[in-house]
Amino acid sequence: MWTALLSKELRECGLFAGLALLAQMQLLGSGMDMSLIPFLSSGRGAEIPFLAARSFSLMSDREIMFITIAIISAIVIGLNQTLMESWRQTSLFLLHRPVPRSQIFLCKLAAGGLILLSTSALPLLIYCLWAATPGTHASPFFWSMTEPWWRSVVVAFACYLGAFLTGIRPANWLGSRTWPLLAVVAMGLGLTMVPFWIPVVYAASAVLVAGLVVSILNTARHREYP
Repeated sequence: MWTALLSKELRECGLFAGLALLAQMQLLGSGMDMSLIPFLSSGRGAEIPFLAARSFSLMSDREIMFITIAIISAIVIGLNQTLMESWRQTSLFLLHRPVPRSQIFLCKLAAGGLILLSTSALPLLIYCLWAATPGTHASPFFWSMTEPWWRSVVVAFACYLGAFLTGIRPANWLGSRTWPLLAVVAMGLGLTMVPFWIPVVYAASAVLVAGLVVSILNTARHREYP
């Protein structure tokens, strides 16, 4: 069951995942002077990666674009797994199978997590490995410089969960239905502004993600479907 459901979710989100991966690879590849789209290349050679100087409200343009693409793609994938299935009425066939709902939704969340890892974390890891390779750029590199970027991946995953919860909420009023997504996006944008992560912020992020997962499973368990 898990294999078939994972395959279904990955197939249905394939278009959005492909576009997000292409955008991230173009963004980070241009920083390595390896642009996927030649006419969008700056022609200035490899740039200095992961600028160390970072104030409370200052981020590089490349980091802002990375965060934006990650969050938008996460929200689109979360809504596609929920609202789109509801509108197409394909979710009813899935939810009425003799399988616990918790397993179905955990499998959907696992598929979404794999997609986010593939479209954001994987390109970022390639960029980090390039930056850590001697001779690729004329600037120092420390892995601690990449922390704000990895934080963006965590924030994007939280936004994905917020979008997923919004998609399965039974509320009809737009404000009531979308408040999980709006609240998570607001908190996520706030976290991206913090110049460094203290242990309390790490703990708060873990609690936020865990709370969203529990809320998703609780909503799925108690919601009455036709």
